[in-house]
Amino acid sequence: MRTDLEARLRTRRTEDGYLFPDYGGYCFAGVPGTALSVLDADGPTVPGPLPADVLAGVDGEYDRVLVALVDGFGLTFWQRHDHPLLERLEAAGTVSPLTSIYPSETAAALTTFHTGRLPVSHGVLGWDVYDPVDDASYEAFTGRVTAGDESVDPDLADIFAGDPLYPALAAAGIDCRHVVPFPETYEGAAVHTYGGSDDDGSGDGGDAEGTDATPPSYPLEGFESALAGAFTAADEPAFLYAYLPQIDTAAHAAGTESDEYRATVEETLGTLERALSRIAANTADAAGETLVIVTADHGHVDTDAARSVDLESFETVLDSLERHATGEPVRYAGSPRNVHLHLQGGTAVRETVRSELADALEARVFTADEVREWSLFGDGEESAVFRRRVGDLVVCHRDQSVWYGSDSAKFELIGMHGGLHPDEQFVPFAAVGLEAFAD
Repeated sequence: MRTDLEARLRTRRTEDGYLFPDYGGYCFAGVPGTALSVLDADGPTVPGPLPADVLAGVDGEYDRVLVALVDGFGLTFWQRHDHPLLERLEAAGTVSPLTSIYPSETAAALTTFHTGRLPVSHGVLGWDVYDPVDDASYEAFTGRVTAGDESVDPDLADIFAGDPLYPALAAAGIDCRHVVPFPETYEGAAVHTYGGSDDDGSGDGGDAEGTDATPPSYPLEGFESALAGAFTAADEPAFLYAYLPQIDTAAHAAGTESDEYRATVEETLGTLERALSRIAANTADAAGETLVIVTADHGHVDTDAARSVDLESFETVLDSLERHATGEPVRYAGSPRNVHLHLQGGTAVRETVRSELADALEARVFTADEVREWSLFGDGEESAVFRRRVGDLVVCHRDQSVWYGSDSAKFELIGMHGGLHPDEQFVPFAAVGLEAFAD
């Protein structure tokens, strides 16, 4: 574990206890670019790659890269848990700290992973997407309308700007395969489903910030055989992706200090280790040609419903929100640790709301101009989708949820993420040859 790099990132990217993404450096956004650089792949332009030292000690040329993404298992929690898989990765490979993107949420981060675009480009700025063009808010990974024009039926491919990476990679001769607990995945990649999910298949990463207080369940049953099947079926060069949302689900429901969470960490990491050992043993010739990357999209902070902030208790805030055509305030935009406030009334109203929230909350309240000054959602050219979806104010609490009492289910979740707390921002990036699992 590169604790020296973690210390440098804390020093360089922290202000007043908030850790800002290291775009263009050690950032999760560079993971797909690093994987594709290992394959020396022609294809779409993506952010990154990460600095070369994340692959220090990983020797050889690789015809396959397998990215195992353990949703929600941030660096803090890696360091907190002892497990043979983590010990093996640290002993045989290189484990580097990265920052997540902003928001540190699955909806935004995995859209970045699968499109090679930052949020400032793809426009997914939280779990709840408000788009004034549609006069509707909808969930990023399901398209379910949560407010506004109920007749809107967004095509999931149109919720983000740009295209998935996989058709272009397939055209360049890269075999792309996804091992996911959903029956479908992005165009251009073959799907290998595990867990018997009856999910609607709306993209990889149905994060546990769903529509109910009880997050969805994603059984690990069949993961080992699905990964083995993907590995056996893949032609070289191959880009394989395995998605494991179980730890994130447990953190949301029970918190990161719970017995349920610890048991889920043990089960998930154990399943992944057995799966990697199985394919290393059964495909000895290919093991030396395969690079394994284990990473996460974000970590968590444990929130307290009794201390979380109900925005509906602020009369000025509620009265100032933009309105849907129905007359209802625009509430659903962002998430409880990344709240986008779309306001009516111009600069004076914005400053009044900002001042009231800044005085009342332990939070950073960014104006849209400050969002741009900080490159909060990434550097580079803004898309039209981003410009119309970003809030007039963006509220990022230090360690609690900030949301609306009429959506009380959000307050019942314990582990949350989306903000700039180091525990949700720092994620691991482990790189090791598959042959390390052959014994």
